[in-house]
Amino acid sequence: MALNNAFTVGQILTATEMNNLPFGVAYFDSDASNFTLTTTLTAVTGLGPAVWTANSTRLYKITYYEPQCQTSTVASYLNLQLRETNAAGTQLQSTFVQNETAVSTTSGQTCTYIGTFASGSVTVVPCALTSTITGTPRLVHSATTRAFILVEDIGLA
Repeated sequence: MALNNAFTVGQILTATEMNNLPFGVAYFDSDASNFTLTTTLTAVTGLGPAVWTANSTRLYKITYYEPQCQTSTVASYLNLQLRETNAAGTQLQSTFVQNETAVSTTSGQTCTYIGTFASGSVTVVPCALTSTITGTPRLVHSATTRAFILVEDIGLA
């Protein structure tokens, strides 16, 4: 993509320059209900899936945010993923929370993907799993700590 130039008084803004700019939010959803993790990769219910109509000439940024990832009470990991189509689809991005102790830990995590898609309808699903279910590993959501998935058109590819 060609960068836009600096605009000065008297210049004419062209369609090409406007098309270089981001088009904005293509999809947004948030959730306030907790999600209990399993050892099987599962779509996070209550959040998405993100469905929008993509344009192959555009670049998209997908952000999946979990405010509180609560791990098992033994050494374990928690994995968040963005997958195309469904939980068995192509993995776009992944992030891990590693727990080295026998105490549950809680931390926020963000999984971000930037890329292009074929033109047409696209579905991206936020997914999660844990390596063990000792204790109560879960994704903690509430009215004031909401998880979200956001798809943004960030400009020409």
